[in-house]
Parts: sequence; C-alpha cells; structure tokens
Amino acid sequence: MKTILCYLYDGIADFETVLACSGLNSSEELEVVYIAYDTLPLKTSGGLTIFPDKTVSEITQTDDIDGLLIPGGSEREMKPELQKLIKQLNKEKKLIAAICAGPEFLAKAGILKDKNYTTSQTPQIYEENNDPDPFPRKTYVESRIVQDGNIITAQGHAFIDFALKIWDWFNAYEYDGEREELETLFTQI
Repeated sequence: MKTILCYLYDGIADFETVLACSGLNSSEELEVVYIAYDTLPLKTSGGLTIFPDKTVSEITQTDDIDGLLIPGGSEREMKPELQKLIKQLNKEKKLIAAICAGPEFLAKAGILKDKNYTTSQTPQIYEENNDPDPFPRKTYVESRIVQDGNIITAQGHAFIDFALKIWDWFNAYEYDGEREELETLFTQI
C-alpha cells in the first residue's frame, strides 16, 4: 500500500485537495493519511471540522511515504518538522504537490530553487502585508499547473487539473482510458 500524506492546518481551502484525496483513497493500493502539527480538530475555509490522523512530528521516517499534498489556506505557519519532512521527501524524489498558497511551504523549505512552479500568491500580496516574498520569482510560470520533476504546483482554481496530475503520478485509474473520460467529464462541469 502506498501512503500519501496530506498536510492540514486551520483555514485550509478544503476543496483544493478533496478531489485528489478522494480519487487516491478509492484505490485499494493507495491511502491518504492526514497530518497536522497536532491532532486537535481543524476548521477549513468551507466550515468543515477535520481531525488529523497523525502529527507531522510522528512521521519519523519516510520509507513508507510516497507523497505529500499541501492545500492553500490562510494560516500558513512553517515549523521545523514540516520543513524537514518536505526536504526529505524532495531529496528522495517523492511527490510533493501544493496548490494555491500551498507552494509557500515549498518556497520556505527552499525546494523551489531552480524549479519551475506556479502559485496563486503574487508579490503584491506580500507587499500589502509587509511580509517578505519567499518565492524565487525567476522560475515562476504563469500557468494553471506546473510539474517540474517530483514537484507539482497549481493555482487555486485549477484543483481539477491538480487532482488529475496527482492521479497520473500514482496511476490511480481503474482502467485504460479512465483519465481521458474524467478529463472530458470535468471540463464539462
């Protein structure tokens, strides 16, 4: 069984990863484990209350971890244990996928250097809040979704593209042609 972590925090945009996680969890070979800094319930931007399965600090080895998903949200606090996990998974070339404001965690962990990426976070957002911009803007790509090696980043409105790209990585389809069928179906929505 392949394990994919999904990092949660207060104020996450739940819709950005729910489709990806739903598809992954529907496979008998894949399992999404929800992690956070503690196991207290979290409130999403959509008003859902979620209870994480494990804490980030409980992930002490990554041999059995195959990827990490990070949604966007409003309360993006980077702690050393998450930074260490991101760096380790990147070193092992395991999937790291972040959407909307989620790539900020990747930038703060330093893994976007020399990597093409996208994000919904503009330099103006940081200027308005008097915060330093953590992103290496030279490799920013204005695109719905960008994959550079093991790193997938997407803008918030591209959550369907994001899910399909993650499913591609894990080949999370039940039959040949399912990806094309889903892409056609989703583009009609």
